[in-house]
Amino acid sequence: MKRRKRPWNLLASAYHAYSGLLWVAPRTPSLKLGIAIVLVVVGLGFALRFTLLEIGLLVLSGTVLLAVETLNTAIEILCDAVHPDPDPKIGRVKDVTAGASAFCEIGGGIVLLLVLAPHVLSWLDQ
Repeated sequence: MKRRKRPWNLLASAYHAYSGLLWVAPRTPSLKLGIAIVLVVVGLGFALRFTLLEIGLLVLSGTVLLAVETLNTAIEILCDAVHPDPDPKIGRVKDVTAGASAFCEIGGGIVLLLVLAPHVLSWLDQ
């Protein structure tokens, strides 16, 4: 049976991507927390009159963190579907993907400190 190749459809692709986000976000506590933190940090950036470049760095680091956290969740779902019983190898895969999220959290924290430090130092000098 030959599969008919359909042309790429932007609206269908966007629909599937956003339906995935709408499915995963309410079911993943760490993703909900990450979204809230990114929104608060970016909101504070605007309130404290950070430069657009600084706000862009905060958005970028937050977006990378949320994307990796989403991929981590997808890999965990796949692992649970493939091997629902506890298994040390599956556990190792889950630990490694969680480690990728941890890398992004550390990097995001460093970016936040680098963006905040000059502002805090200037406020302390006043």
